This record gives sequence, structure tokens and C-alpha cells, in this order.
Amino acid sequence: MPAPTYKGTFPVKTREETRYLDKGKVEYIVTNVYQRTSVVTGSIGSTTSIDGRTLVLTNISVNTKSGLGEVTQTYTGGNSSAPEVYEIVASLAEEPIASHPAFTASTGIFPTSIVVAAGGAITEGTGNTGGVVFDTNGGFVKFTNQATNNFLGVQSFLSPQVSYRRIYSAGTTPTEGITSKVSTIYSTPAGAPPSIPSGRNWLLSALSWKTNGNGIDGQYEITEEYRSSGPKGWNDGIYYTTN
Repeated sequence: MPAPTYKGTFPVKTREETRYLDKGKVEYIVTNVYQRTSVVTGSIGSTTSIDGRTLVLTNISVNTKSGLGEVTQTYTGGNSSAPEVYEIVASLAEEPIASHPAFTASTGIFPTSIVVAAGGAITEGTGNTGGVVFDTNGGFVKFTNQATNNFLGVQSFLSPQVSYRRIYSAGTTPTEGITSKVSTIYSTPAGAPPSIPSGRNWLLSALSWKTNGNGIDGQYEITEEYRSSGPKGWNDGIYYTTN
């Protein structure tokens, strides 16, 4: 195939495209054709303004053929008005067996308590006729070899848990006041968290961000990750609470 013929004044713009990508990222791609002896490539890190947004030059590609130089420049930036994105994962997490909601008393979901299902309770040092040993203060010690329904050796169970991620764009990185809130308890996080049963709450377990460009307008993609608690909520004697 013969090379294309360009007439008129160089450079000749052969491509110009603005792409609005996932989670607020914006790309502007422009291709210009120059005479081979007068190719202009620009400099990585330089900026341009597109639709009122400042984008940074992040990639340059140069192809030369038949006395011509084709230069493709990719500018990258962000869009702080991009809609927030929410991700929700329901899973199971290991919890101490004594924290089970039906450990000592039945509930609407569990008509038989674990203590009853395991053969009843005994106090430590008073015999071996029961399946569940408690100390003199009422604390769970262990399941005995008399335990029924295969409870011998059980120390934990898998409890339903929800992870909720809020992803949004901003012009700056999170401030110290925000990053210090990791390990803080929330009754309802910002955004659109899913409903969880009464008595449970949320813990801000992670905060991360990455740059989509030069940090001028919506260039940072920020992710807040929250973890739902067990039936009794997160312990406010261990974790921070919101004001």
C-alpha cells in the first residue's frame, strides 16, 4: 500500500480523540504528521487543556516513513465530576466460637443453642459429664471429649461479613485528617453502603489512592474500604468512633 500523500502546511493533524474512561480517568490522544526533518515530539510531563481540564503528557509514540514523521501524544488526566463507583463483596470471616449469637442461648434463626447442641455446660474442675467447659467466671474454655455433634476441638466458626468499597475521583490526595480515620467505626459510611442487620456497624479498614495524571482536576482515584462487624458491632474500646 503506498504511503499517504499530505499537501499543505505541516504539521497535519490526522487524529484527535478524547476518551472518558472508567472511574474518572480522561485520555486525550492527538496524532500529527511532520516533515521528517522537523518532527516535534513535546516533553513528557507537559500539559494541555481539554474541556477546561488540565491533562499531562504521559506517552509519546513516533513513527517515521517516506520522509515523514508521525507523532502520537497521549495526555492523561481526571474528571472530578465522574460518578462514584461502589463495590460490594459478601464473604465469610473466622470468628471465635464463643461469639456466635446462639452460643449460650437459642435465637430465632438457631432454635437450639450451641451449648445445648454440644451436650450441656459444666464448670471447670467439677466433672466431665458435659460437653462445654466454662471457667468459674463464666468464660468459655473448651469443648470436651464428651461433646456431641462433633464439637470437640471447635474453636471458631465462619461468620457472614460484607466488604464495601467506595471509589471516587478528587483533585488532591486524602488529607492526614482522612487517612487517620482508618480503623474508625461508622454506623453508615458515605456513598451507598448495603443494609446490614441491626446491631452491626462498619469499620474503615483501608484507604488507598492512585494518580490518573498530574493531580490538578480529579486526577486521583480514591478507594475507601469498609468491613462489616459481627452481631455485636465493632468494639469501641478497641477502635475509634466517629464524632
